[in-house]
Amino acid sequence: MVTRVLSITAAVVSLATAAAVAGTLTDRLQTSRMTVLRVDKGASQFMCAEHRRWTSVSGSDLSAVHPGDIVRIDKIDGKLPRITVVRTAADEIGSPEL
Repeated sequence: MVTRVLSITAAVVSLATAAAVAGTLTDRLQTSRMTVLRVDKGASQFMCAEHRRWTSVSGSDLSAVHPGDIVRIDKIDGKLPRITVVRTAADEIGSPEL
């Protein structure tokens, strides 16, 4: 009987931990991935559609970024964040999920 209670308790704790980790991962993906609304290459910034604010990034990274692209921001201590295109606007429009 004690073994059964311990097994059930362990299962509940495992499920709660997995849910917490999954929630944290989802939150992290949603805050680190952004949809580009506008690009200002001269100022090394882009406007995020989700947050409606300008974000400064490394200027060399903006050469491959266009409105509608889904991008990921990688923050580096003491430097401007780096931007990586996760999915281009053309790929997003042509995806079967729509």
